[in-house]
Amino acid sequence: MIEQITVQNYILFDKASVDFDSGMSVITGETGAGKSLLIDAIGYLCGGRIQGDVVRQGADKAVLRMVLTSSPAADALLEENGFEPEDVLTITRTVSAAGKSQVRVNGQITTLNFIRRLTSRLIDIHSQMDTIQLMDPAVQLELLDQYAGADRSGVQEAWKAYAAARQALVQAKNETYSDEELDFVTSQLNEIDAAKARPGELDQLQEAIKSASRSQKTEEEVREILGLLKRDGGILESVYELARVMKRNPGLAGRSGEIQSLYFQLESVGEEAQDQLDSVRDQARDLDAMQDREYQLKRLYRKYGGSYESMMEKRQALEQRVDRILHRQDLFERLEKQRKAALAVYAEKARALSEARMAVIPELEQQILSHARDLMLEHARFEIRRSEKTPGENGLDEITFMASMNPGQPLTPVKQSASGGELSRLMLALKTVFQTRDGIDTIIFDEIDTGVSGKVALAMGSKMHRLSESRQVLCITHLASVAVWADSHFCVSKEAGQDSTTTHVSRLDADDTLRELAVMAHGHATEQAVDGMRELQKEVRNGTCSVSH
Repeated sequence: MIEQITVQNYILFDKASVDFDSGMSVITGETGAGKSLLIDAIGYLCGGRIQGDVVRQGADKAVLRMVLTSSPAADALLEENGFEPEDVLTITRTVSAAGKSQVRVNGQITTLNFIRRLTSRLIDIHSQMDTIQLMDPAVQLELLDQYAGADRSGVQEAWKAYAAARQALVQAKNETYSDEELDFVTSQLNEIDAAKARPGELDQLQEAIKSASRSQKTEEEVREILGLLKRDGGILESVYELARVMKRNPGLAGRSGEIQSLYFQLESVGEEAQDQLDSVRDQARDLDAMQDREYQLKRLYRKYGGSYESMMEKRQALEQRVDRILHRQDLFERLEKQRKAALAVYAEKARALSEARMAVIPELEQQILSHARDLMLEHARFEIRRSEKTPGENGLDEITFMASMNPGQPLTPVKQSASGGELSRLMLALKTVFQTRDGIDTIIFDEIDTGVSGKVALAMGSKMHRLSESRQVLCITHLASVAVWADSHFCVSKEAGQDSTTTHVSRLDADDTLRELAVMAHGHATEQAVDGMRELQKEVRNGTCSVSH
């Protein structure tokens, strides 16, 4: 439920804060005082599009804030989108004088689309425009599904699969081919296959090329080592000659063995150097071949998408293209089989959805009629008419809400069957039924009682109060007969200064509430008028009012 609304530098409001309770709250005040501005602010905080300039004249920005109790459905959405669920949600929307808007939930910047999704699980705002929208057969179908607990997603997915299969068949039949195209596609396919490229081959080649390039310098170094060791007069020859001479010298003959051992060690180094030289020579011989292969792969990759994976995807597409050209009839038969299978799946799911809808219609009709009679539509008849329509993503059903408000009047679509006041009552009956199923915590009625008065208004107030027993109800009204049912009463007033106008909102105590009700009902708050409102309020609270529940 909504716990608090705060607005600052918002149109006519300098600063205002309203703490709401559970149950039924009404907002009243003279025409033009700014009652609807509060509901508009809630709408903006629910992600609504801002119409016109909402920043108070002279201010650089308007700040709107709503604190509300979360719910399991809202918590689930928060978690899915990386937010930490909390018991209390704070939504803040800041609008600059230049028209730029920023919205946050619990201090974290988010999008209006996400705010709309989040608040749609918590709040329902019903205005006269929503009454018009409820005339739309598409909205009526959605309400029926909501009441039935019917999940459209399976039908929608099946329809998309069928539409895709149908489009694939149409596309295949519309394709034209020539011998030249077949030759061209085949040549591309053959070029890819002839390359026999392997995953990761180019990376391996480039590493090998780097290694082979480095081996050229290694070859020079090894040749220098071998030259020092083995050339005429080189180290090996010199050490061998030294060992031979020392062996003849009586004084150094004992050390000649050391020199001979050094000779053998140096000879071993020479053998290893020769092996290394043979290896780097082999790598150098392979370098040209590896560079040629690298060039071939790079050229193919550039031609067919830029990588091995892209080239293989292109190859698959080419192969399918060749298959479509060479086996057109087989392709048509396969795609037609897929289309029929997808249609069969769709038809089964659509029939199941229709059965779920039809199963609840009698109960739903009775529920709506029961609430309509509570609202003094004694002669009303209501029927949900179903006709079969062209298959689509929402199934096979065309739904129309039909009504007759007077004896002898035929059933017609609700838009055509009711006057303004009757339509308001019928919409309240519909809202009462459907809101019991959707888990919404807060319902807001913005002047839904337009066009009614007297006992009918009392009946509408009674119905709203009954709704408030299980959820929070906020109501803007001009009618004392509706406002008398409220658990909390707020009054909006406007104060005009020399250079500016400021709107205030205040919670009324018991005495002020009676005076406000008297003014609403009679235009003045005489003692007699106040006593009349006190008596009506007593009847409402004691359950002795003729329309009370």
